[in-house]
Amino acid sequence: MVAAIALGLGGATALAEAAAGAVLTAFTLAAPGGRRKPEQLRPPGAVASAEDPWWRVLAVAMYPSTYGVALLTGIALVFNSNLAAFLSGVMLGMGAVALVYGFRFRV
Repeated sequence: MVAAIALGLGGATALAEAAAGAVLTAFTLAAPGGRRKPEQLRPPGAVASAEDPWWRVLAVAMYPSTYGVALLTGIALVFNSNLAAFLSGVMLGMGAVALVYGFRFRV
């Protein structure tokens, strides 16, 4: 979002687009059934076990959605700063939902 502002997008516009992306993403991920993925679509070896180190569990959880959105955000910065601001909000929404679920399952 900061890069989009630096490239000429207004601060209020960037904040509004990021907020829209974050709210829509959080709603989508928190909705019942929003996180389920059919077993046949999961790549082999994509499940981390409780014995794995924390960094492997994090890497498996982030792939491919977080890496993909980060890549698309970087590409969008070149072509459309409005889209880049929205995608930064998507990243914020994914992070917020992950934080909430992390605390919920940790306790």
